Amino acid sequence: MVATSDGTLQRRRLQADGKPQCVPFLPHEFASRESDLRLSDYSALPVAGADLDTLDPAERHRLRQAIERYRGDRSLLGLDDAELDGALGLTRTESGQRVPTVAGLLLIGRESAIRAHLPTHEAAFQVLDGTEVRVNDFYRWPLVRLFERVEEQFLARVNERELQVGLFRVPVPNVEPRAFREALVNALTHRDYSRLGSVQARWQTETLSISSPGGFVEGVSLDNLLVVEPRPRNPLLADAFKRIGLAERTGRGVDLIYQGLLRYGRPPPSYLRSDAAGVVVDLSCSEADLNFLKWLMRPNV
Repeated sequence: MVATSDGTLQRRRLQADGKPQCVPFLPHEFASRESDLRLSDYSALPVAGADLDTLDPAERHRLRQAIERYRGDRSLLGLDDAELDGALGLTRTESGQRVPTVAGLLLIGRESAIRAHLPTHEAAFQVLDGTEVRVNDFYRWPLVRLFERVEEQFLARVNERELQVGLFRVPVPNVEPRAFREALVNALTHRDYSRLGSVQARWQTETLSISSPGGFVEGVSLDNLLVVEPRPRNPLLADAFKRIGLAERTGRGVDLIYQGLLRYGRPPPSYLRSDAAGVVVDLSCSEADLNFLKWLMRPNV
């Protein structure tokens, strides 16, 4: 970020030819840039104009059920509603009053309140067969409910074949469910919620792609994706997902995405279509290498 002699803020960006260019740095871009640099946590901010009535008791109950189902932090189950909200950062105290945070509204907010206060939040599940659109569903639901719905749609379309390895029958899915789950969780927790756009899971014949608005945060790139320390764009939201049990607790969900594809002899996930506007991961749905899988599962000698 730089300023001209008359005080106009500008930022540098790379053009298509790789040369730097100065463009206006607009006020609505400040929050996004601070998140990229990890100078602030957008998900921890209080939601202007929202009160406790914007939180849905039914969604809080769903969250408690998710903690049990996904084997999350069971110490949360003994807390009352106010204590649970405080422990996960779903509310914070402002001028003596508890108010929802962005993470709180995203996790247990009423759908109408999310539409009103966080219009940037949207997710889609799409299935394409060539040029034919089989499924094209968009949601502005709270994240736990949304995750469970999209996972349900995905699992309904997973096909498995069986491979005989010695005395065991090994299921071989066309897409590894855990890899999809981790990619979807990453997209929901690390997207830029200050920017318009939707998280999209798009299933085509040979590829399942998951995309999210906002590029990699500062310090993360294609070159160091597997070795860099976890750097969540929305630390509070990411921590809540881990404690609920939806996210990998060590922050190494990308490793599981790679593992989920490579163990079946498929190409590794590709992030090559990612740029400053968004992160895209392509999961291959190609035929599994059964000989490689047999070799991988051979008994130790």
